[in-house]
Amino acid sequence: MGFIKQAKADNIAKEAHDAFAAGRYFFAARLNWPATHHFLSGEVADWSMQIEAIERAGWVLSEWAVGQDKQGRPEAYPLFKRRREQAARAPQ
Repeated sequence: MGFIKQAKADNIAKEAHDAFAAGRYFFAARLNWPATHHFLSGEVADWSMQIEAIERAGWVLSEWAVGQDKQGRPEAYPLFKRRREQAARAPQ
């Protein structure tokens, strides 16, 4: 696993954990295009790792959109919600 991929996953995991601990119901992220991606069909491993890290923090993927940055590279905008059983126990 690449150092950059892991650093990106660790960073977003911390943000997701902090948002969950604060009792937020939604977590919206921006996932940028990996600089080393081969531009062929296949897994975008950076995004997969980041999504897994966010879900380990207690979130579940709800919605997904993809756009482009100002250089025309894809960016993903996933929206996560608290898992139902955890939402019922969320602080008010």
